[in-house]
Amino acid sequence: MPKHHIPAIENALSAALAHYEETMGEAFPVVPELLPVEDDEFWGVAEAKGDTVSISVSTGIVQTLTDLWDKAADDTDLLNGVGNPFQIDNNEMVHLGLVWLMLHELHHFQMGHFVFTGKLSLTEANAPKRYGVAQRASTQVSAYDHIPEEDWPKVEPCLELQADHDAMEMLIDAYSKDGWEIIRTRTAAISAMMMLIEREDTKRDSPGTSHPKAATRIFQLLGHVIEMPLIQAKLAQARPEQNLDSAIPPDEEQSAYNREVTIPSFFDAVNLARIVDTDTIREDLGEAQDFFQDVHVAKLGDPEQFQHLMTEGAVQWGELILLNRRL
Repeated sequence: MPKHHIPAIENALSAALAHYEETMGEAFPVVPELLPVEDDEFWGVAEAKGDTVSISVSTGIVQTLTDLWDKAADDTDLLNGVGNPFQIDNNEMVHLGLVWLMLHELHHFQMGHFVFTGKLSLTEANAPKRYGVAQRASTQVSAYDHIPEEDWPKVEPCLELQADHDAMEMLIDAYSKDGWEIIRTRTAAISAMMMLIEREDTKRDSPGTSHPKAATRIFQLLGHVIEMPLIQAKLAQARPEQNLDSAIPPDEEQSAYNREVTIPSFFDAVNLARIVDTDTIREDLGEAQDFFQDVHVAKLGDPEQFQHLMTEGAVQWGELILLNRRL
């Protein structure tokens, strides 16, 4: 595996830390340790190491992302979009995918997931055996005590969704009418990484034990993208002491945003699932009408309505979000 992939990993962590500092107004609370590993396989691991976090990433992730976006750059359906062509800069898409992965791992640490689970490491995709998913700290915490035993298998997928959410929110950044292309580009980069993680995760002896479906992660991602024009106004209402801008974009702007960003982003995900060659993800995403109806149901926030969710990703999201509220 070419050593030139190592700087790509290093640059991604630097960019992730810069995104964190810009968003939070302060530096990440610790200095992470980064360990790029020359390995053809696709995997990443975040480890609790003393008072900090150590992130190991294989160069195989960079190569896999490079191969994917090289292939995507020649895919007519993806490039044509849905009434809105998709401009691809291969190097940028690889970089964005890596930055999101780094933010995801940093948020595992920042959100206390190691302490909560008592695990020494949290893995992405088909990690080496020494990072076994059962590896735990010598002193096991009792964080699961208040959770029914039948829900224990859902805990780590919930934590993954938590890290996903904060990482994607940080990378995509705030809504701006001038930033629609950035939102779509970064959404596609994140979607692709989620799909590759699922594809590689299926190679484990016990696949799917700690991660949600890629379609579930993308359902949460696109739900956030759909909501972005309204987030500022909602924050202003919830935090009047901060004197935030409470203006809601006009209806015509929201409609244009849906045409140029929201709907194309769904079909970008559909095309990426085909390019990644994972039929199950395409099936789990469902048809556009069902997907967006599920987003509408989810936005209502009424658990009694979750029984009406139709697509596989949305159904799993509904199951996990109920537990997530109790964690």
